Amino acid sequence: VSCIVIVISLKGYFSNMVALGAVASYVCFFEIGLGPIPWLIVAEMFDGKYVTAAMSIACQLNWACNFFVGLFFPYMNKSLGAYSFGPFAIVLLLTFLFAWIYLPETQGTTPAELQAELVRKNAGRSYHNMDIEGMASHVPPTQDEWQEALAMLAQEYDLDEGTGAKV
Repeated sequence: VSCIVIVISLKGYFSNMVALGAVASYVCFFEIGLGPIPWLIVAEMFDGKYVTAAMSIACQLNWACNFFVGLFFPYMNKSLGAYSFGPFAIVLLLTFLFAWIYLPETQGTTPAELQAELVRKNAGRSYHNMDIEGMASHVPPTQDEWQEALAMLAQEYDLDEGTGAKV
């Protein structure tokens, strides 16, 4: 709604103060609505051990998008004029629809339940030859398994070191 008011104001139907108020309204509602999604989704959809990496990727993508918006907005404004906020309205609508349709409700669910829901929803789909169901059932090695594997490697190295051959 704010984007529509901005466009109408820039076309001269409302004063520039209305356009300024609409921009402020757009920013306020974006920041309490869809703006925090990159920060909130990551924290709720990943296990604690993956949150830092996923949050880093989400932060980099968010700032890259901000950079490109700042870089290309003057050109959009020059070519689209009063309609320069139209693409933002379209992207905002598509993002809202994506979040509404594809993202699961996370209130009251644990990360394990959320992961199981996503695996169930995406079972049978293949993403670049990745087995979604197999990945979900894979349990990372424990500390004992790591120590056992390192001990075996050290033992093999010691045996080969006596013969002069290295693995």
